[in-house]
Amino acid sequence: MNSLFPLKWRCTVPARGAAPPSSGNPSEQQAIDAQHAAFDAQQAEHAELLRELDALESLMLEQLKNEDEILKKWIGMV
Repeated sequence: MNSLFPLKWRCTVPARGAAPPSSGNPSEQQAIDAQHAAFDAQQAEHAELLRELDALESLMLEQLKNEDEILKKWIGMV
């Protein structure tokens, strides 16, 4: 522990991803597991939407580049 901070300021939070202490109640654990599953599903859906948005943005930029090239060629013909 770092001795620069008083003992009362030191945090005893478990590491990220560590299992929280269980209360021993199976129904509570099932509710927590259901919340975890719902959160994981929501995050997976959000990640998929972001990937889709990125792909659509890439397509849009390519289309704009193509249109710009076509316009330059058309102006060059005139």
